[in-house]
Amino acid sequence: MLDLSKIRERERGLLQKKAKLEADLARLRTREKDAHRRDETRRKIVLGGVVLAAVEAGDIRTDFVAGLVRQHVAERDRKLFTGTAFAVSKMTDSAAPGSNPRE
Repeated sequence: MLDLSKIRERERGLLQKKAKLEADLARLRTREKDAHRRDETRRKIVLGGVVLAAVEAGDIRTDFVAGLVRQHVAERDRKLFTGTAFAVSKMTDSAAPGSNPRE
């Protein structure tokens, strides 16, 4: 005859193990995402350093980088470039060089 209390006890134990394994898996996934985000941030910082070094060495023109900044920088980040060679002026996108579709 089956002992239902033993079966239920075994089931509870297995469910607890399952919950622990799922929590462990979630922690590992979070750790992996955090590592990816840190690597991505570091990559951006290193790339920025490389670009600045190339400008300083004369390998890349300052106005080229300023144009990239003007085109790609988010509005909220424009103030970061104030007082630098890459400062973003208050000109609208239509006033930016090369943005006039009739040119």
